[in-house]
Amino acid sequence: MNKRKPVRKPAKKMSKNHFEERLSVMVAEYNSAKELLDSMTEGTDEHAKQKKKCEKLFASTERFVNAN
Repeated sequence: MNKRKPVRKPAKKMSKNHFEERLSVMVAEYNSAKELLDSMTEGTDEHAKQKKKCEKLFASTERFVNAN
């Protein structure tokens, strides 16, 4: 006898309010990191680390928006 695998139910879409709240938190986190980056002197190790952090935050926010 062939047994079928149970069908996976698609994940529920995120509610609009929850999406907007999470997005605003992510954007605020990016903006504060970007503000700190702008206040640093370019070419230092700290600046490079902060720039990498900003790029990661931006990428994760972009992925979040595209996924939802």
